[in-house]
Order: sequence, then structure tokens, then C-alpha cells
Amino acid sequence: MYNFLKIGAVIVTGRFLKPRFKGLLALIAFWFIIRFLHNEYLSYVSLSGDTQHLILASLIKITLYLLAFLIYVFMVERRILMRSSTEIEAQQMQARTAGTDDGFDFLRQKKKLDSPTDQLLKKK
Repeated sequence: MYNFLKIGAVIVTGRFLKPRFKGLLALIAFWFIIRFLHNEYLSYVSLSGDTQHLILASLIKITLYLLAFLIYVFMVERRILMRSSTEIEAQQMQARTAGTDDGFDFLRQKKKLDSPTDQLLKKK
């Protein structure tokens, strides 16, 4: 019983992370770079004793964390949401048109429809 739950959890986690993997990896890498740079600045401050810009550095760090997260949400999560909503709309449209045959299916399958002038030129 628990093996099925574990397998299900792994599958759900994989499906969740697959479209987000590159974005999350970039976000985490950026956060580590920010953290490293801030720790280097803190080491400098502890050696020099110059605490004049310490609050400003902490505020910049927090702002960069939030800015990176917002960029991730805007670029990755928004794209996933838009893709899923268009897929849902396409599936609903197919479900509506699949059940009803209105006699125009042969036209829907054509790649290019001829205009009336094209039809007249083909007759001659």
C-alpha cells in the first residue's frame, strides 16, 4: 500500500517539476550567488568594523531575493499557466466539434482554402 503512495508521490513530483526545473535551478543558483556575495560583505564588515552600510546591504539582499522570485513567477509560472489554459480551451473545442457533424469537416481538414477567384482560374 505504501509503495503505491511513494510511487504516486514521485510521479506527481516529477510532473510538477518537469516544466519548472530549469527556472528553479536558475533561481536557486542566483539565490546562492546573492547569499555568497552578502556573506563576503559580512566577512569584510567583521574584519574592518565598518558597519555603515550593513542595513543597506541586507535590504538589497532581500530586494534581490524578491525580485528574482518575481521574475521566476512571471517568466516560468505564467507561461505554464497560459499553456495549460490554452490546452484546456483546445480540448473543450475538440469535444464540442467531435460529437457534432455539421457537414463542414472536409473544409476543416484542408490546409488552404481556395478563394472564389482561385476557383474561377482553376476552371479555365
